[in-house]
Amino acid sequence: MDGKQKLSPDTFLKKFASKSSEEPVYPDITTSQFSDALSKLTGKNGVLVDIKPIDNFKIIGRATTVKTSSNDWGTVIKGIYSAKKGDVLVISCEDDKTAVWGELASEAAQIRGISGTVVIGASRDSTGIKSLKYPVFSRNVVPNAGRPLTEGEINVNLTIGDTIIKPGDLIIGDECGVVSVAQEMISEVMKEAIKIVDNETEIISKLNQNTSFMDILGIK
Repeated sequence: MDGKQKLSPDTFLKKFASKSSEEPVYPDITTSQFSDALSKLTGKNGVLVDIKPIDNFKIIGRATTVKTSSNDWGTVIKGIYSAKKGDVLVISCEDDKTAVWGELASEAAQIRGISGTVVIGASRDSTGIKSLKYPVFSRNVVPNAGRPLTEGEINVNLTIGDTIIKPGDLIIGDECGVVSVAQEMISEVMKEAIKIVDNETEIISKLNQNTSFMDILGIK
């Protein structure tokens, strides 16, 4: 972090609050570190299981949630126009056999200033999405899509495995996956994640001084 503003909950959250789709994700805290912080504080890791980026994307933003069937991409389009600039659209489907997100939806979301999309289900048009450089994370990629049924719900709580996502929760994604942090815990989790960053920096320094990793960890 040499030459950068010192990382703190206030500086991170200020960066987060002002983020637009054109700004890079603040690089100092990874999903791994957020997940470790959550695990220490709550016993749950906040991970959205099996969700990976279409490309080397990073995202951060407040959740706008969508719950719909995998055959209904119409509700997803409504979600794009319900989200605020800088939000992350989180879409939950009952399966990943049919895509609810693709290149055209990505184009529309990017124009709206949405930070990225997380699909607990399937996406398609990976080549087009990569060319747009619009961050999309999904559980599966398939070529087929459903119909604009508009039968789903927007801004409702989503249950993804052991993780509950509420509208306004913080969503972080990178090459390792996606983590959700409840909005009421953002500051507390940030503080713990910063401690983890600092500890890892210290460990790297000791390793570079030829200290044994086993000695650092106290492994006998």
